[in-house]
Amino acid sequence: MFRHVITIFIITLLANISTAYANVRGSSIADSLPSKILAEQRELLVHLPNNYQQNTELNYPVLYLLDGQRNFSHAAGTLDLLNQSYMAQEMIIIAIKNTHRTRDLTPTYDESYNEWGISGGADNFLDFIEQELIPYVNKNYRTNNYKILSGHSFGGLLVVYALQSRPQLFQAHFAFSPSLWWHDQVILKDAEKFLTNTTELNSYLYLNLGNEVDDMLSAFERYTKLLKTHKLEGFSYNSDIDEQENHSTSALIGQTLAYRYLDDSLQCPEKVIAQGLPAIEQFYKIQSEKYGYQIKPNYNTIRHAGYIALNKKDIANAIKIFEVNVKNHPYIADGYDRLAYGLEANGELNNALKMMNIAIKKSVKENVENNSFKTHKANLLALIKEKNG
Repeated sequence: MFRHVITIFIITLLANISTAYANVRGSSIADSLPSKILAEQRELLVHLPNNYQQNTELNYPVLYLLDGQRNFSHAAGTLDLLNQSYMAQEMIIIAIKNTHRTRDLTPTYDESYNEWGISGGADNFLDFIEQELIPYVNKNYRTNNYKILSGHSFGGLLVVYALQSRPQLFQAHFAFSPSLWWHDQVILKDAEKFLTNTTELNSYLYLNLGNEVDDMLSAFERYTKLLKTHKLEGFSYNSDIDEQENHSTSALIGQTLAYRYLDDSLQCPEKVIAQGLPAIEQFYKIQSEKYGYQIKPNYNTIRHAGYIALNKKDIANAIKIFEVNVKNHPYIADGYDRLAYGLEANGELNNALKMMNIAIKKSVKENVENNSFKTHKANLLALIKEKNG
C-alpha cells in the first residue's frame, strides 16, 4: 500500500510539473554526440543537479538512463524530491534516447523477434557507452568516477548484462522488470558463470518486478536465487516483487527505491558517525580508496553528527561540526539553520538570528521551502525580546 501511494503521488507531481512552482530544480538541457561505433548521431537529455551552478568545485556521480525520452522526467523529478530530504545523493542524469531499441538493448540475436527489430547489439552499444559517451560526458560535465546504469524491461536486461560482462564499468546498476526471459533465458547461464568465478565486486544492484507472470517471473526468480547463493565481497543488492505495480509502473516505483537503497548502501554507519569528525573522515578515506576517487563526507552525515553532539549536550562540539558543514556546503540553506540551533543552545541568540537570516536568503537561491526557517527566526526574535525585557 505504501509503495502504491508513492506511485500515485509521483504521477500527480509529474502531471503538474509545468506550473511555475512545480518545476524540477536544477536545469535540463538537450545534447548529442556523433557515434562512430553506432554510425549515427545519438541524442541525449541531460539533467544537472540543483546546486551544480552554485557549487562549481564539486564533481558529481552520473546516472546513465536507458529509454531516455520515456524515463527522463520521472527519474529527474524523483531524484530532486529525494535530494530535498537528503535521502539520495545529487547526480547528473544522462538520458540516452533510443534509435534502434531492440538492437541496442539485447545481448544475443533472436530470429523470432525480428518483427520488433534486429537484435543482439548490446556489446556494440556498451562499446559506445564506454568508449564514446562516458568520455564525452566526463569532458563536458563535472563528473566523478561513480557511474550508475539504469534501465527498464529490455533496458533492465542490458543493465544485468553490463554487470556481468563489464563489471568495472559501472559502480551501481538499476534493473526494473528486466527481460531476463530473453532468448530462452540465455543471460542466466552467463550470470551463473560470472557469479561463480567472481569473488570480489565493488558494486550495487537494485532490481524489481511488478505483477508479472510466466517467463518474466520465472527468470527473475532464477536470477535472484543465483544472487542469494553467491556471496561476493564488496557487492550488495536489493530486490523487490511488488504485485501492486505492473510492467509499466515498476520503473517509476523502482527508481524511487533504487535511489534510496543506493544512498543507504553508501552511508557512513551510525556507530562511526557517533564517534565524530575524525572517524567520519577516516570512513570516507576508505571509501575513496575503494571507488578510486576522492569522496568527501556528505552533508547529511555531518549534520547527523552535529545532532548527536547536540543531544549529548556537547554544544561546543556540535557548533564546530555544524560550522564544518556550512564551510563545506555554503549553498545549502539548511546548514545555517542547523548552526543556528547550536548557537541558540549555547545562548548566542543574536548570532543564531544572523544565521537564520542567511538561511532564508540562501533558501530563495536554492529554491527550497523556507517556512520552517521563518518560524525558527520568529521564535528567536521572541526569545531575544524576552531576554532583553
